[in-house]
Amino acid sequence: MTGMRLPLRMAFSSMLLWSFALVGLPLLLGMSVTAYLLDQVAAQARSSVAVAVQLTRASRQLAQDIDNLQRASGQCLVLKDVALCDGVRQAHVAFEQDAAQLAAMPLPGAQLRTLQTLRDQETALFANVMASGGAKDGSRVFDALNPRFDAMRTAAGELIAHSNQLVDAQEARLQQVSGRVWTVLGWLALASVSLSVSLALLLSWLLGRPLRQLKRAIRRLGEGRLDQAPGVDGPRDLVDLGVQLDWLRRRLAELEAQKIQFLRHVSHELKTPLASMKEGVDLLTDGVPGPLNAEQQSITRIMRGNVRDLHQRIDSLLHYDSALHAPVTLQLVTVKLRLLLASLIRRNHLTLRARGVRVDCGCSALQVRGDRAKLESLFENLLINAIRFSPQGGRIGFDAEAVSGGVDIRISDEGPGVAPEDLPHLFQPFFQGRNQPASALRGTGLGLALARQYAQMHGGTLELLPHTGRGAVFRVFLPDPPQPPTALNA
Repeated sequence: MTGMRLPLRMAFSSMLLWSFALVGLPLLLGMSVTAYLLDQVAAQARSSVAVAVQLTRASRQLAQDIDNLQRASGQCLVLKDVALCDGVRQAHVAFEQDAAQLAAMPLPGAQLRTLQTLRDQETALFANVMASGGAKDGSRVFDALNPRFDAMRTAAGELIAHSNQLVDAQEARLQQVSGRVWTVLGWLALASVSLSVSLALLLSWLLGRPLRQLKRAIRRLGEGRLDQAPGVDGPRDLVDLGVQLDWLRRRLAELEAQKIQFLRHVSHELKTPLASMKEGVDLLTDGVPGPLNAEQQSITRIMRGNVRDLHQRIDSLLHYDSALHAPVTLQLVTVKLRLLLASLIRRNHLTLRARGVRVDCGCSALQVRGDRAKLESLFENLLINAIRFSPQGGRIGFDAEAVSGGVDIRISDEGPGVAPEDLPHLFQPFFQGRNQPASALRGTGLGLALARQYAQMHGGTLELLPHTGRGAVFRVFLPDPPQPPTALNA
């Protein structure tokens, strides 16, 4: 198909599912990274808490071991009981075990040096106690050793203080890490959401583009523009729909060409015998076969009016086809509304006289710029429509006034009016409303459509005004100066 690009080998539903997956992928990745970072922070927090608990417990236990060693040493030296000296050995072993466990932990250099000093002091103190276990003056020896126990207890207090400081440092570090993690998570969430929204907008535009192309193609078909093939690219099923629309366009173009050819043939075939009838009626009217009496002259006038009515209907068909398909060219001149309407009234004098209809023209000295032939067709179609629906002895009014930007002309009659259900179709070609006069032949349904086309060619409008009472009131607005022709709606 002309203008059609290579389609995606994917159906619209599949493309929609992939679009949802792509939009959700950044969010899924963001959630995965978030879970990983939170797990890392939690693991580090568990490790830090475990180290802090072990440090605190080991430091306090070391202080407890010093107290146990001092108590056991006092019992050994003061009571001079060999069995009690075994308690000193047990306290020494417990101290060594707890000190070794504490030394294996990640301690700063100052704390390690303090711990090593404490171990040296404990080793020397233990040796002194064991060496003095049998001394007679054990009490004096124990009192001499108490300051060394106090020094060890002070060193153990320093270890506990160092452990507390280490715990505080671990807590501060965890807070910093947590803050950085939450900052990273915030930027990650913003990036994930932004990327998902960007992907959603991009995919929405990509998925909506073939739908917009189809919409434009359908609008062009509805407006009767059949010269441009619909170009649809995207999912496979939408491209197939574009191909079907192109088939419909070509089929409508063929039907439109057949309709135009049919109208031209019918018009030609009708005008040929109609011309012969007109010549015959003119001969009778001129009295060529012989003089006519009053009744015969009345009959020939009726025949002449019917011939002219048929001629006008054929011209309406041809003019409507020309208005739709011929290039819009306006021969702009200054037209006086009163003179234009007066010529139209004279042209339809016999029909007005036969129905006893009076035309009141309140156009004063207004004038417009426009194509005279097309303006004549516009107002004559409105006049013929008003005559056709006017009752016997009715009145038709033409009222015009200058308004901002142009001229407003209103055409009113005293007919049955327009049925409410006919309003949406009133200006469609070949449409005939429900309130048709019983005494008149049915028209072609082109008069109002053609009048509207010519009003739009001048950049103006034609509409039916709502009003109370009988009849119909049509409003024609013609801009001054004429605007470029608007898109014509059949």
